[in-house]
Amino acid sequence: MFPGKDDLYTMRALVDEGSKQGRRNRLVLFPQVGGRCAMQKASEVIGRTIVAREGGVSVGKVKDIVVDEAGRRVLGFLVEEGVFKRARVAPWATVQAIGPDAVVIASQASVVKADEAPEIKSVLDKKLVIKGLRLQTTAGKDLGKIDDFRFDESSGYIVGYELSGGVLADVFKGKSYLPTPASLELGREVAFVAPEAETTIVSADDVGEESSGGPGGSGVPS
Repeated sequence: MFPGKDDLYTMRALVDEGSKQGRRNRLVLFPQVGGRCAMQKASEVIGRTIVAREGGVSVGKVKDIVVDEAGRRVLGFLVEEGVFKRARVAPWATVQAIGPDAVVIASQASVVKADEAPEIKSVLDKKLVIKGLRLQTTAGKDLGKIDDFRFDESSGYIVGYELSGGVLADVFKGKSYLPTPASLELGREVAFVAPEAETTIVSADDVGEESSGGPGGSGVPS
């Protein structure tokens, strides 16, 4: 079950100078665990070595990151590509640390066939992939393409999505960032969010690597 907003989110208003000219403030939900979040960007984790703490041996590299069907949580890491039923994965429960150079798992036995991890197998069978999806509101407004996502390295919960293009491309002059919305519907080509999700989008350049309370703390979570 995805934790409730009261447990993981604090609400912050990002106010810029434009608000004085009548532009709306942006309200962003920042996930936090124990008052602080350390974030990882999916694209930067892919390619890192996976090391088993028991025995201290390398078991491969992160080939891809498997996300649940709701697009809210990391289920594990794909270790070996190929026909999906023969894919090898490291489920999230076996991950002990995600460092700048390696992902540490409990043991070599932590890497299993996808068939042995039903939730992961279901995602692989359906070929659900977040990267590359168009993101639209249920009112038909294009918010851009999902290029990347960021997740909390302690819990695996996805914090937000990096977008390119879309109706706000000219506003941010680059990639934008959507904090994980209350509702997200993933499809094969398009993901849908409620129209109000647009008001939470900020520039990706304003998103840092860690948070201890949002703007004004040690940074905005990434």
